[in-house]
Amino acid sequence: MQRSSTGTFAMEWFGKKTDDASAPKLPYGARLRGAVTFDDLTGKLGASAFNFDWPESPQTIEAIGDIDLGAGNRLYRLYLTDDAFLQIATVNGEPGDTNLFVYVESINPASKDAFERWCTAGRLPEYTLGDCAYRRVWGEGAGMAPPVPLEESVYKQNPTTADCTLTLYSMLYSRELPDMDRNELLLVAGEDSGPADFVISQAVGIPLSTAEFDIT
Repeated sequence: MQRSSTGTFAMEWFGKKTDDASAPKLPYGARLRGAVTFDDLTGKLGASAFNFDWPESPQTIEAIGDIDLGAGNRLYRLYLTDDAFLQIATVNGEPGDTNLFVYVESINPASKDAFERWCTAGRLPEYTLGDCAYRRVWGEGAGMAPPVPLEESVYKQNPTTADCTLTLYSMLYSRELPDMDRNELLLVAGEDSGPADFVISQAVGIPLSTAEFDIT
């Protein structure tokens, strides 16, 4: 997947709904070209606190990412029209934690060597984005912590054949939202899709309850 320096996907994804019996069963009936609707009230209540723009509804599912964490655990990412994704964790096929992430900015390293140095370096316990400071969620202690490598398969046209694979060198951060009983998340990832295709993405979002989104 290609993204510009402002985080915009190159949305050249086409295809039709398929009823292939071999396609994996996705949580909440998600499918390519399906739609995701978000609760506007949540967006309005958090408008002054969020460090991201609440997506308009409905959003089309333009691509689906699949990350196998092992032992029956998976992450599914529903990549949406407006540079956002809905991440759904599953355990043995049962859906669990669901987070909305919106890409806010990406960093383009000068070279693959510079990108690899970033990916292998440890992550600090605090990360600042704009005027907001986030604390590291992954990694113990006050020192540096290595990013977590994740292998993602991305499906854009056919739910049984991956269009691309990439390695994500990821770190999760969090901050308390003022006057709201929830945290905001920041996911920073070095995305390695090949020798000439690499970027550092920054995505901000929040955990969602099942009442705050709908997939059709």
